[in-house]
Amino acid sequence: MFLSGVEVKKLVNAIVSAYPTNDDLAAMVQFELEENLNAIAGGGNLNHLVFNLVTRWAIPRGKTYRLIMAAYETNPDNPELKEFYQSVVSKRFIVDTTPTTRDFGPDIDWKGETKEIQLQSWLKPEPDYLDVGFLKRAIEQSASVCRIEIPSRNIMGTGVLITPNKLLTNYHVLQPSEEDNIQSNALNAILKFGCFTSDNDITTQSKSFQLDRVKPILKFSKIENLDYILLQVESKITQEKDIKPARWDIYNLPQERMGLNVLQHPEGDSMKLSISQNGVTGVYQEYGLVQYVNKTASGSSGSPCFDENWLLVALHHAQKAKSFGTIREGILFNSIYQEIKDFLN
Repeated sequence: MFLSGVEVKKLVNAIVSAYPTNDDLAAMVQFELEENLNAIAGGGNLNHLVFNLVTRWAIPRGKTYRLIMAAYETNPDNPELKEFYQSVVSKRFIVDTTPTTRDFGPDIDWKGETKEIQLQSWLKPEPDYLDVGFLKRAIEQSASVCRIEIPSRNIMGTGVLITPNKLLTNYHVLQPSEEDNIQSNALNAILKFGCFTSDNDITTQSKSFQLDRVKPILKFSKIENLDYILLQVESKITQEKDIKPARWDIYNLPQERMGLNVLQHPEGDSMKLSISQNGVTGVYQEYGLVQYVNKTASGSSGSPCFDENWLLVALHHAQKAKSFGTIREGILFNSIYQEIKDFLN
């Protein structure tokens, strides 16, 4: 997190205001950062200590954001720290208290933090570098993802291939309302693989498929349960060398504070990747749910959520705006697998 000279001065003054004695500051640094203040910032008076803490420890080590959050979480009512957070920090990170994206999917029984500052703490700043191997694996897994279109109903969603001809998406993608005929929607669905942005910012020509004409739907769980539907794609998809199912391991579960990668078609756009380095806020295996803070949008329903090793761990299904920020939820693939395993042989 880059700070200008003016912002550094403002941060130093805010920390001095919030922690008016050396002992107060030392306690915050020890408890929240697990560091010895004198060891990382040297001796001297309070102003000198805070200046060194910010400029000689936090900034050079990429720990500016961590220091700010630790100071603010411990003393959120201090006027100067609060003003610094609102004027500098909240404008640079992706948890929005007034999100512009629409809610979609079922309601979410959020089990994590409910304060903006706490929710914010789940997000690390963007890394200085992204490993090329990571990007290579992202591209490899993108071969399993498709945009789902039902033109007659103006429906857009995302799906993921889990075998050469079996596709998962949300139940609510094919039946967004009680009036919808799910069988009819399935037969009218178009699956478009390879919807990427080209050099001239135009979506590339995708490869389109329909679902099997005889048995398009193999298994489903309604919105109030696991909100998935397993679909059978027409057999010609198995001849496509560039389309491959996602990698998965049913014993592999996401973990709290783990990174999560979501490949999706937000708003029916070309394929996008949302990355969070520690965005999983909670895993609730008894409910078959995982909750996280990755960015999504309408059209992202049914998107595959991959762990840091690019194994499929969940199916994204909902986004809701709350007073404390925008929250997201997915269905654990491990839970879905228990119901569909007989169709995957």
